[in-house]
Amino acid sequence: MTSIVKLEALSGVQDDGPLCYLLQVDDVYFLLDCGWDGSFDMAYIEAVKRRIPKINAVLLSYGDIPHAGALPHLVGKCGLKCPVYATVPVCKMGQMFLYDWVQGLVSAEDFGFFNFDDIDQSMRYIQQVKYTQTILLKGDNGLQITPYPAGHMMGGAIWKITKMGDEEIVYAVDFNHKKERHLNGCTFDGIGRPNLLITDAFNAQYQQPRRKHRDEMLLTKLLGTVREGGDVMLVIDTAGRMLEIANLLDQLWQNIDAGLMHYNLVMLSSVASSVVEYSKSLIEWMADKIQKNFEVERKNPFQFRHVQICHTKMDLHRLRSPKVVLVSGLDMESGLSRELFLDWCAAPQNTVIVTGRSGERTLASKLKQMVDDRENGLTPRTAIKLEIKRRVYLDGAELEAWVRKKKEEEQEAMRQRLETARRNARLEYADESDDSDDEDTLAAVREAAATGANNYRKLGPSKKDYSQRSTKSSVLWTYEPQQKSSFFKQNKRSFPMFPHHEHRIKMDAYGEVIRPDDYMTNDGTVPDLPSDFGQDAQHSEEAEAAESEPKLFKPLERPTKCVTMKTKVQVLCKVEYIDFEGRSDGESIKKILSQIKPKQLILVHGSPQATAHLAQWAKDMDIVQGNVFTPNLGETVDATIESHILQVVLNEQLMTSLSFQKVKDAELAWIDARVLRRIENNQIVFEPLVGEKLKALEAAKEEEEEVPPVEAMEVDEDADADAEAENVAPAQRRVEDTNVVEKLYLEMLSISEIPPHQAVFINDPRLSDMKQFFAQEGFQAEFSCGVLYVNNVVSIRRNEAGKFHVEGCLCEDYYKIRDIVYNQFAIV
Repeated sequence: MTSIVKLEALSGVQDDGPLCYLLQVDDVYFLLDCGWDGSFDMAYIEAVKRRIPKINAVLLSYGDIPHAGALPHLVGKCGLKCPVYATVPVCKMGQMFLYDWVQGLVSAEDFGFFNFDDIDQSMRYIQQVKYTQTILLKGDNGLQITPYPAGHMMGGAIWKITKMGDEEIVYAVDFNHKKERHLNGCTFDGIGRPNLLITDAFNAQYQQPRRKHRDEMLLTKLLGTVREGGDVMLVIDTAGRMLEIANLLDQLWQNIDAGLMHYNLVMLSSVASSVVEYSKSLIEWMADKIQKNFEVERKNPFQFRHVQICHTKMDLHRLRSPKVVLVSGLDMESGLSRELFLDWCAAPQNTVIVTGRSGERTLASKLKQMVDDRENGLTPRTAIKLEIKRRVYLDGAELEAWVRKKKEEEQEAMRQRLETARRNARLEYADESDDSDDEDTLAAVREAAATGANNYRKLGPSKKDYSQRSTKSSVLWTYEPQQKSSFFKQNKRSFPMFPHHEHRIKMDAYGEVIRPDDYMTNDGTVPDLPSDFGQDAQHSEEAEAAESEPKLFKPLERPTKCVTMKTKVQVLCKVEYIDFEGRSDGESIKKILSQIKPKQLILVHGSPQATAHLAQWAKDMDIVQGNVFTPNLGETVDATIESHILQVVLNEQLMTSLSFQKVKDAELAWIDARVLRRIENNQIVFEPLVGEKLKALEAAKEEEEEVPPVEAMEVDEDADADAEAENVAPAQRRVEDTNVVEKLYLEMLSISEIPPHQAVFINDPRLSDMKQFFAQEGFQAEFSCGVLYVNNVVSIRRNEAGKFHVEGCLCEDYYKIRDIVYNQFAIV
């Protein structure tokens, strides 16, 4: 079944920016990755936000920032609520990527695009899947998605989207076909010749060094620096390629001949311990060699012997130098990698090793440019202009202003609490007054019963009388024995007493409830009370001494501010670039494309030169049967194989008249109908008619004729009825919205108009299967020279074109055999 397939490039085309693409398969929309970067481009976010209502699913290839950085913002701030599909490591390590990224940003600036709660909320929408697991999407669209190993990072996925089990769409970016120390390479075993392949051209013109040469170069740089007393800083990501380098260096430190055991090996990241613990539990997602060693010898490659974990620079400073530090933050725009570089770049004995490429205009890209200039024989510039952001503590007048503002906020909060308590106290007092009235009423009832007064109307004193009597506390009540008498006989004598209202004490978990009226001053203001007034406090001597000391702020709430300054930084340390990206190079990508041979190809995520180079190569080598697309930013490409596909609407009358025949997993029917094109308006509004337009309408009513069109708008006599239905004035006209939609409809033909057609037999049965069917029905069937003979009466053969020929004598068995043959087909 042919589908409508379109791809819209939202980000990550013709450049090395974050990846995000909107794939349409018929009426289902997939968001392929949703990365972000330190530039925080809101135009890209707005483009995704406008399309959120129609997105059905999100497919994540990796958990790093270029592939999943915008997910918390889309979920927490933009209302993305569709299922997000990712493997187990991508979900866990992606959370670590986002935690570390936000922590680095918050430590230096006021970051408000999303927070840790948004990250946790986005993780709850992720549905964790395993490799080669087929997931059927909700609805009757018949779409299935399947992840395959992609290498590069733990849990990385190549996504295959299948329509009815036939058409295949493959999304494969940043994959790595080579086996590494802790990962297997990517695999395309479960992928045939896809109808559409979406892949990247990031390394189309790049040739990687050999793995042995790369490892030797790294060891040489490390030994040369630490033996001179310098420190080495390896810039790497948080939870992806960090594991590969940490595993490599831990093995180097175990080698006595390398001579590195005397130096400290550190993993510096705000989530380093969590990354290591998570990686220990993901053995089944690693290389086959690691799984075998774990099953036999119970060896975990991430049970490090020499790698020390540090979460802050303070922890790092406690370790003696020389040391080798794996620090997170590949672009070096924020976080610990940027802070550590600013501390170490002025020392000539130190070395900074960049292990991967990042976006343009980042600090890591500037350092790599210095390396490229040096290798090309140019003199690199040692001065770099940087925008330094720091969070500093408040001091002086700013601190006093903050303390004053904090005090005012506490006083306002205290005033609101006291006001709330005052209202509650009034309500309690009213309840107590009602209770007192009930007691007086009960006493009056008893008095009426004792005296036998049937005409007693006033059952008790009113609230007004009670308040007047309670104010005259200096005068005794009149002693009237008959008023104090009761229905029951009392032995004790009652004596007069002053009017008294007993206030019942209300208690809560902290003790007696404070009445604010008792603490009001004469001018009616609230006194300056401590914030913990009315709460249960410990009155020990130590507590009183601690409370007596003045405290301007709590230690965890020490006020800070963010400062930004632009300066030139002199890079006096040694700068190196060693490729540990773990991606397939250009030669390998071309070989993979030659093996897959997709029918159509879309190239994304690469420089304009690399994208054009790979597209031209695919055309010259005739790798692709159809088109090779290289979309620009915001462009939508139509990758539908059949260009004459049209969507039409079937009415209920036509649907009920169809006779469907089931074939395998589909149902077919023959339709004879007429195609009609209708124009529908999305919105109808009314606008008042004034001046000449109103006169024209009145004249039309008098003459009972239609008014000619005015300004391409139709004025209809039925507008009055429509206006009355819409509760508007009759003297208005209907204005059709300019946003019109053209739809195609199928209209049912009459019986006389339906043309005759030959019967169509749909299926592809085999003669061997038919032999079994005949045997089940009691017929004798045998093969002879490729012809099936049934009861020596009928012969069934198949020609080169695939058509069946049934020949035999006209008898009762012939018609029975022919019916059995017909039952193997869907006839429409």
